[in-house]
Amino acid sequence: MMMNDGWSSTNLAFRPKIIGFICNWGLPTEAILAGAGRIQGYPKIHIVPVMCLGRVDPAFVIRAFETGADGVLVGGCHPGECHYATGDLKVEKRMEITKKLLKLIGLGPERLRLEWISASEGAKLAQSVRDFTDSVRKMGPNPLRAKVSVNELANDPVSTKRTVYETIKKMNVQYCLECGKCSSSCPVSRVNDTYSPRRTVERFLLGFDDRILSSEELWTCLACYQCSERCPSDVRYPEFVRACRSIAPKEVMEDLCAHRGISMALSRIMINPKIEQDRIDWLPEGAEFSKRGDLLYFVGCLPYFDVVFEDFNLEMLKIAKSVVRILNRVGIKPALLTNEKCCGHDLLWTGDFENFEKLAKINVANIKETGATRVVTACPECYRTIKKDYAEFLGNLDFEVLHISEFLSELIANGKLEFDANVERKIVYHDPCRLGRHMGVYESPRRVINGLPGTELVEMERNRENAVCCGVNAWLSCDKYHKEVRMERLREAKNTGADFLVTTCPKCQIHWKCLASEKLPVNPDEITMEMRDLSVLVAEAMNLL
Repeated sequence: MMMNDGWSSTNLAFRPKIIGFICNWGLPTEAILAGAGRIQGYPKIHIVPVMCLGRVDPAFVIRAFETGADGVLVGGCHPGECHYATGDLKVEKRMEITKKLLKLIGLGPERLRLEWISASEGAKLAQSVRDFTDSVRKMGPNPLRAKVSVNELANDPVSTKRTVYETIKKMNVQYCLECGKCSSSCPVSRVNDTYSPRRTVERFLLGFDDRILSSEELWTCLACYQCSERCPSDVRYPEFVRACRSIAPKEVMEDLCAHRGISMALSRIMINPKIEQDRIDWLPEGAEFSKRGDLLYFVGCLPYFDVVFEDFNLEMLKIAKSVVRILNRVGIKPALLTNEKCCGHDLLWTGDFENFEKLAKINVANIKETGATRVVTACPECYRTIKKDYAEFLGNLDFEVLHISEFLSELIANGKLEFDANVERKIVYHDPCRLGRHMGVYESPRRVINGLPGTELVEMERNRENAVCCGVNAWLSCDKYHKEVRMERLREAKNTGADFLVTTCPKCQIHWKCLASEKLPVNPDEITMEMRDLSVLVAEAMNLL
């Protein structure tokens, strides 16, 4: 049987769901409607008019696929005809980045198409939709068509009250002495006098939880553990905030989330068992790895960082390449997960416990399949999450978890690392919150740095348990106050006179380099420093890069 639009009934077995982000300048509303009016029968498209294609962020496209779109069509002004001058250039670059993400996540770049369509080309819009729909139909349904679970606030106010009450007891919040040590220690409170952990606790204890749960206040905490380090009553404020976020409306979080929540969306997508990522394409030529072995290297989200933050030229994958080359040099062929998932750190700290636990179960099962007895990671967030949070959610793990600084320190102590380069330089080390205050790892990175020939380690005034946070947690609250925290830490590092700022956390580098790309209220020379990850520093000293 043939339909009157020329499509056979067999083609209708799968009707692709297409989302179209269409420029409202290049194609005014009446032109869009006229073009859509020509689309009869088979194609199923939901058109989202946008003021300029330059506003179509990669996160919009990723969220469209997360919510079940089979294909995304982006269409608007021809190059050189943008009413906002650069919208066409911006969207072309952003869609290139988005296609790289789709390839990496396993959905395929072919599911995204960019078309140049002018106001007079309504017929072209119709034909583009039909052609693209046919192309997507041949690919088959988006594997994410099954709903991805996104944790929502329970509508039952009684349940919410009960959760708040139980969390207050569990996190020792009722023992607060109102001494103010938390607020005087908090890096955000020092630059924003409207935020105070002590006042937040007080409001919860007085029963104003509804007001706090729906405010920005709940999403301001960096979870840096400065308050936990100094609280005389052992109030676990960061964990209390984390639990409350799990029952808070997510609209506020989504408005505050930097980069439009693309990191969380990608993490949720990875939960789907049908997703097969392109996770090991970054391996350097000649690198050796295995699918099974005693030692597994957990890479983390480094491949995604290099794509999402491509404009910053971060070279985060240099960290992963350094780790593999170091391991190979000492005779270790590490096991790698070819479809490794995000550890779930950001989902956990934004209160999405349901999806975090799903990721945790997948990762633990995949790690155990490799037969690994030791797991090494170069990311403090992965380290803390796998070692501590997975154990709390899932029970005792059958493998040891090490941060790369601990493993490198072990290799140096056993005389297994040989350094070829001897360059005189002065290095200042930044203690990441997750590695330091969260997990108590302070000396391993310093032993590694001190073991490098020609290297002098200098310290910032505030170091170890007193170190200041890099200023961002789980991509939340990238506002002027959190940027001030970042600038404060960079000034402190710069004032040491060091040649390099070294850290063991990829995200610390991202947040600082992101800051450097913006217009700042200070002279850039005051806070600009050359940065290195510890693994890269070691690989360079071994002439592996």
